[in-house]
Amino acid sequence: MYLNGVVVSFRRRFAGFGNGLFQANYTYGHALDEVSDGGQAQFAAGSSVFPQDPFHLRGSYGAADYDVRHSLNANYVWQLPVKTMLHGRGPDYLVKGWQVSGTIFARTGFPYTVIDLADAGKLARNNFYGTIYSVPVAPLGGSHSCEAGAVVPPFPHPCWPPQVVMLPDGTTTPNPNANFVQAGCETGSNTGNVPGPQGPCSGTAVSFAQGRNRFRYPNYFNTDFTVMKKTSLVGRDRVVLGIGVQFFNCFNHPNFGPPDNDSSDSGFGEISTMEMPPTSILGSGLGGDVSPRMFQLRAQIHF
Repeated sequence: MYLNGVVVSFRRRFAGFGNGLFQANYTYGHALDEVSDGGQAQFAAGSSVFPQDPFHLRGSYGAADYDVRHSLNANYVWQLPVKTMLHGRGPDYLVKGWQVSGTIFARTGFPYTVIDLADAGKLARNNFYGTIYSVPVAPLGGSHSCEAGAVVPPFPHPCWPPQVVMLPDGTTTPNPNANFVQAGCETGSNTGNVPGPQGPCSGTAVSFAQGRNRFRYPNYFNTDFTVMKKTSLVGRDRVVLGIGVQFFNCFNHPNFGPPDNDSSDSGFGEISTMEMPPTSILGSGLGGDVSPRMFQLRAQIHF
């Protein structure tokens, strides 16, 4: 495994117009390997623990499944100077003790590989359980669009052009704009045949290496926000009541999951899942659908 990266941290306490703290951490990283997660289990959808060619592991050398190139997380807390803003007016039990806080998470998407499960299934009958990378029909660019337009429904702009198109009579034919050879047309690692007059595999032979984990999920962004009011109940801050509201995914920002990365699938290039945030009312990574904005009332007593 090869890894390089840079971590930058910033922390700032401030006082005067209210007291507070802001801190942020940015990480640039690039991790490469032949297999991730110790070869035990998939780290994320679209990844595989099997090499394409067990006799040439270097052919699977590429971005690690957890290679997040850019990552930013930040948090803040601010004791609001409400009484100062009101020029000293108002009773203390109403204008003192207000606090806002929040978190910010932003990162680039995880990598994935376009594979052909149909061809891999045929080879599994011969006890070969490797991952078959779909073979490009031409050199692929360094990036491609994979955003809201690929979401089901209505996926007007899938991350990848469909492999086949529907004809008026209800039959299908290979899509001339497809980026990968048709399912089952691979003739070896990184080689295959494009469609021709006699069928989907009857055209000329091509040999282009897709590479492992060359493509990316959509980027991720999420922010949480909390506003609290603390009031002393007994003595000088001996018993303090805090009441407030917490907003998870405050901007109701959708974060889309990976596209269907199986080129033999009819939904190839479409996104049907959403990413779960690191924080929510239901806990980290728990619950069915925790992507929408959620909020809860909160009460706590400190003594």
